[in-house]
Amino acid sequence: MVIARDSSRLSDLDFQGKDAGETFQFQFHQHWIRMLWPVAKLLLWNTVIFGIGYSIFFMTFIEDDLTRRLALSLLTLFFVLVYFEFLVRFYRYLLYVVVVTDKKVHRIKKTLITLDDHLSVDLWMMQDIEKSQNGIMQNLLRFGTIILEVQETVMRLHFVPNIASKYEQIMYLREQARAKMGYFGGEARRELEKKEPLGTKVTAI
Repeated sequence: MVIARDSSRLSDLDFQGKDAGETFQFQFHQHWIRMLWPVAKLLLWNTVIFGIGYSIFFMTFIEDDLTRRLALSLLTLFFVLVYFEFLVRFYRYLLYVVVVTDKKVHRIKKTLITLDDHLSVDLWMMQDIEKSQNGIMQNLLRFGTIILEVQETVMRLHFVPNIASKYEQIMYLREQARAKMGYFGGEARRELEKKEPLGTKVTAI
């Protein structure tokens, strides 16, 4: 599942941890495969609960009202717990979002009560950006892990959907951010040194 929005209309979008002057670019949730097992488990438990209920109340005749009520209460309890667990996983999935602006990458992880984690890294300070896709499933469904290294901070973004596109976008935004900050490195620095006369010192900001 991806939520990608037009940055021309939502450039002023406000979100948790946004600094003044940042311009929203895009955002995304983890790949939909993250919810595949919770959905499969929900369907499996529903089949088991309704199967047991059908066997008790329609295929087996139970004369004792107390036993029937106890069985119905237990089935109802299991039904509520199964859906509660699914809703917890679903909201955790929705509240895990990565927001990319023209200056930073924000990873926001929340739960309804217990967790509120926000990690941000500056684009122009990124030393390395790695893209990893392991196995047939990740390559077939086009998701994987992006690792952002900024000095002593490492941000790992798992289950990134449409990973090739996201990787290229982050790479492009990093170069744009470095250009705005006056950052010179790699090929750009060497080209500048070639153009400068001998004895002239090039200072990197």
